[in-house]
Amino acid sequence: MKVTVKNPMYAERNRYAFYIPEFLTYEGDRVPAPKWAPDDTVCLTTGNLNWPIRMLDSASITSIDDKTVVSAKVESKNKTVTVEGSKGQKYVVTITPEGKTCTCPGFGFRHSCKHVLAAN
Repeated sequence: MKVTVKNPMYAERNRYAFYIPEFLTYEGDRVPAPKWAPDDTVCLTTGNLNWPIRMLDSASITSIDDKTVVSAKVESKNKTVTVEGSKGQKYVVTITPEGKTCTCPGFGFRHSCKHVLAAN
């Protein structure tokens, strides 16, 4: 299987002193994705014992076996809410299927805060 993907570094290509290609091509056999990987992950064998599989985001795939792939935009299940702190600061609470996170310093230490509780 030959898969061509959009290079995520291409948007920042001017920051590098070396050439950054717009597309990358990988070859290998398709294997099942690990249970912890996102549902839209495509995995290919690499032939390298130290790195046996390559995980590709299906949204970045442009062609498979030289056939163009049109990917539909996946609706994000994440929701962001801006919550004002007690001293007027604004914090962003992100709500995902896995849980809630906050950009305040307290959340970094305690993994919970009043902003997460206030966000719905």
